[in-house]
Amino acid sequence: MNSYLLLGLSCLFLCQCKTVKISGTVPNPPIKHLAVVNNEDVHMDDFQSQMVEQIRAMGIQTTVVPAPPGNADYLTYTANWRWDIGMYLWRFTATLHRPQGALRSVMYGNTGLDLRKFGEAQDKIREPMRELLLGRP
Repeated sequence: MNSYLLLGLSCLFLCQCKTVKISGTVPNPPIKHLAVVNNEDVHMDDFQSQMVEQIRAMGIQTTVVPAPPGNADYLTYTANWRWDIGMYLWRFTATLHRPQGALRSVMYGNTGLDLRKFGEAQDKIREPMRELLLGRP
């Protein structure tokens, strides 16, 4: 009985509980310029600038705006951190909007006891952002 309990606890410690969920359709025509709506509720230094740099690395011209523009493609996002021995990116959501409305969204979540949840936030969101904007990781 004790060995089963130990095995079960070991599995909990080693399991990775990362999820990435994508919904909506891939942008067509592809995005050439994107406005990123500033989210003052995200309190991690440099998170927005790192996200903008990742978008630019995909070949998309990017500007940060204070509010959603009425006639352009834009991105809204949230990011939340949690404490577990150290801070880690717990949940990230981003939604791509076209002037007609929301087109595509991504949700990244990370929970559990896997130590791979720690690390730089920009490394955690790179793949979900590429999937959101380009349709491929």
